[in-house]
Amino acid sequence: MTRFAAFAAAAATFVSIGASGADSAAVARNVRTAHFQSASLNGEDHAFSVILPLGYGSSTARYPVLYLLHGYAFDHTAWSTMSNLSAYAAGREMIVVMPDGLKSWYVNSATDAKAKYEDYIAKDLVAYVDSHFRTIPLRRARAIAGQSMGGYGAALIGLNHYNEFAAIGILSGALGAAHGGESPANLGPAARRQIEERDARFGKPGSEERMRRDPFDLVTKIPPATMPMPYIADGGEDPAIKVNHEFVALLASLNIPYEYREVSPRAHTWDFWDEQIRAFLEKLDSLAGFDAGTGSARRDPLR
Repeated sequence: MTRFAAFAAAAATFVSIGASGADSAAVARNVRTAHFQSASLNGEDHAFSVILPLGYGSSTARYPVLYLLHGYAFDHTAWSTMSNLSAYAAGREMIVVMPDGLKSWYVNSATDAKAKYEDYIAKDLVAYVDSHFRTIPLRRARAIAGQSMGGYGAALIGLNHYNEFAAIGILSGALGAAHGGESPANLGPAARRQIEERDARFGKPGSEERMRRDPFDLVTKIPPATMPMPYIADGGEDPAIKVNHEFVALLASLNIPYEYREVSPRAHTWDFWDEQIRAFLEKLDSLAGFDAGTGSARRDPLR
């Protein structure tokens, strides 16, 4: 099995957990769906879920924003229905935006000029959210995270636009999707189709197009002092763990500070992602732009 095929198989595997009791009330109150037209996708209408602070409607405050990306088998509703995110977010003064990335891998396609999914998130969606919600439209108050395909997307967008995000959360990230060399010979028809799809999306192995979509290459071009805070988490039994170990080793070799958490026994499942999104939110609490208090960041958020 090729590396890309392994990631695709893992992306289709999940364990469902849900909110209940008091948490379910928070789910009902603070998750809503919105739509906007993306110029990068030819004006197509796209949905996103948004979680607003419980006091948003009765305040005039501005808030930091977390952009949270779903995996290959899901859509914009996944995080609010498959995890307890809405309950974790309810007690925080932040906005959480969950776009629908389809099965795009959140990249600007190397071969289809009409499929600019990176620009759809990093340019169109961020601009729309900043203009339609009371955000703090500054780097220090903006983060991006995701699971599986969304973890790759968070790394891609966060690294390509490192001046726009204070933190990147990579949960079971499929970081090898655009990384690696030539495909094995003598592949069957199904495997060949997967390789053709991969190369159409990311570019041929070794090409400039591929390198522009490979977090292993992108991270070497960022001055360590300007690197968004990387938070990387894996289950010990996750099929993506080897390539993520390689990415963490690269960060260490570049003297880039990071936090890596590995938990066993955990796999490519929603119980793990539920635990880790809560941990990532706690990490954001320590950043000046996401301070949950009511200090200067709220009184003068654009300072």
